[in-house]
Amino acid sequence: MKQMLVELKQGVPVVDQMADIIRENQTGKYRNLLLHVFSGIPDEQRVVAICRELEACCGTKLIVGSMSAGEIKDGHMIERGILVSALLFEDSDVGILRFDDVKGNEVATGIRIREALDAIPDLQCAEMLFPGTEMDTEHMYAEISGCRRGIHIFGGYPGGHKLNSPEHFVFDASGALYNSMLIVTYAGRNLHFDMDKSIGWVPLGMPFKVTKAEGKHLIELDGRPAAEVYEKFLQIDRKEHDNAEEAFEFPLMARQNGEDRLRSVVHIEEDGSFWLHGFVTEGMDINLTYGDPSNIVEKVNKRLDALRRFKPQAVLLYSCVVRKTFWEDFVDMEMAPFAQMCCTAGFHTWGEILRNDRTGELGENNITMLSIGMREGEAPEAELPEIRVDDTVLQGQASVLRRLTRLVYTTMSELQRAHNRLTIMAERDALTGLYNRGKIEQLINDALEGPGTVSLVMLDLDFFKKINDNHGHDVGDLTLQEITGIMNTEVHGYNTARIGRWGGEEFFIMLPGVDEAKVMTFAEHLRRAVDCHIFPHIGHLTISQGVITVNGNRDLDRKAIYKAVDDALYRSKEGGRNTIRKAVL
Repeated sequence: MKQMLVELKQGVPVVDQMADIIRENQTGKYRNLLLHVFSGIPDEQRVVAICRELEACCGTKLIVGSMSAGEIKDGHMIERGILVSALLFEDSDVGILRFDDVKGNEVATGIRIREALDAIPDLQCAEMLFPGTEMDTEHMYAEISGCRRGIHIFGGYPGGHKLNSPEHFVFDASGALYNSMLIVTYAGRNLHFDMDKSIGWVPLGMPFKVTKAEGKHLIELDGRPAAEVYEKFLQIDRKEHDNAEEAFEFPLMARQNGEDRLRSVVHIEEDGSFWLHGFVTEGMDINLTYGDPSNIVEKVNKRLDALRRFKPQAVLLYSCVVRKTFWEDFVDMEMAPFAQMCCTAGFHTWGEILRNDRTGELGENNITMLSIGMREGEAPEAELPEIRVDDTVLQGQASVLRRLTRLVYTTMSELQRAHNRLTIMAERDALTGLYNRGKIEQLINDALEGPGTVSLVMLDLDFFKKINDNHGHDVGDLTLQEITGIMNTEVHGYNTARIGRWGGEEFFIMLPGVDEAKVMTFAEHLRRAVDCHIFPHIGHLTISQGVITVNGNRDLDRKAIYKAVDDALYRSKEGGRNTIRKAVL
């Protein structure tokens, strides 16, 4: 395969400017010619007319176009131009799928896309271009994620150069498309892809919990209007007309399914809610972030190393407009090294799409740079030279910024560690490391508020006072730690189990989703494990247990539940100890 680029000039016939590509395509070596048109000029009539001219002079209908916030030609940005990237494939099959009327029909569209991708033999990759900032991508992506594992998916959202710009469209020879998706399909057993994202933005401060959100509308963080995080920490007033522009360079980082996803702010409402580029869901942890030049360069260099080992024949870069805004005059610095490997093209996006190859999940991203390496055939034996970002331009004020961001990162990391230690001290029992009474009670109460089954085991060490009296409190403490180890071993496999020290030698074990029969089996296994264990200094020890299972009857008084299980434990003691009794409500 081969990639060739042309920056179109106005006033010169398109056929003349495309002459080299036309001649290359006519050599007979190639099976398919795919043309990407990236336009920073929001002129619908002009870009559609160009697509028609390209179709006529190049003899291909494989043409996709996208609005651009900056075109990338061999790793350098073109400002408000029109770039044509030609990908010539020797023995691979390339196609274009179009899906109309997407908005309002996102789930149905996602199902159609999934079915269409699964139906293509030897499909290796799908590229998605569409105005996704306007759509319910969360539920559509959930459907597409179900397509066959092994299909790479990437893409980008079109957008203009200005924040809140109305120009969000893709296009082809048929016209400008505001409510459609264009999907390029790449198929062939001889076709290989290597793709990943580079971020480099660093979390700032403590995480916030998303407590109210609807898709791309973030309403509350920690039960407060979301905008308060910008007002408190960055003094960005929600009532200022340019509030989103000020917040643009301090995006939010959401942690979803083990993956970091950045979200930039489109608009801050007066009620304190946000509109974001990218969806969020309730329960997510979110941080403010800032761009750290050193960290960004480090992430890009890591990606360059991986792509250099892949040895691509063509590279596409889809880089967020926020990165362009952040780097300003240095924007080429992180892109130019990719062109040292091979021809490189792409555009600055308003959002990036990438499928996680490990989980199959299709993710929506902001502030990332996607680098997509392509190759037909096996990689050549010759190694490519080491390629690194040349960041020597980061001198003067930029160098000071780099040191300041490192200072902020180090300071915030230390504060986070201190916060974690304080959290542990506030929630954990110092001797056993288990949850303390306050925390385990909170966890139990939260579980009892849900609809599912919750089982509780309350246990007490038999004749523990004699251990302290006969052997001393140091031995008593060692015994409590031994019991803790046994309980931790026994709850292994119960992923939602929680253990807390209720006080003295009493403990609570919470087992959500475990029914009455299973909790009695668990309690018996625990009783035997303790009974058979040889404790240092004391030898033999037994426990008594009270057990209760609550099956969704949430009208029960919490105090009645605790009293019932406590009474069951008392009956176990009265019944001779080393026994288990069920609670009676």
